[in-house]
Amino acid sequence: MFTVVWLVKKRADLSQEEFARYWIDEHTPLTAATPGMRSYRCYPMVAHDGAAPSFDAIAFATFDDEAAWRVAEQSPELQAAIADAVNFQEVDLTQSFYAAEHVIR
Repeated sequence: MFTVVWLVKKRADLSQEEFARYWIDEHTPLTAATPGMRSYRCYPMVAHDGAAPSFDAIAFATFDDEAAWRVAEQSPELQAAIADAVNFQEVDLTQSFYAAEHVIR
């Protein structure tokens, strides 16, 4: 499996609840339509201890392999999701990386 991880920073003018509602109800259907995607998991923050966190949510998208991701990232479906990101997140502060999964339990 090939996994894309996003560390998402919400727009400053949105509450965490507004951010999470838009992300899950409006944005997620766009991202989930990406061809070749095996799973899409979203984890909006519900609480934190201490100082404000560097990000407000995390998302994982899995594909069979990197080649499947490379095709998916050019798809109109994922491009529509990317265009929608400005509606709920600080795109310049959101980070992404590729990860290997190790299931321990």
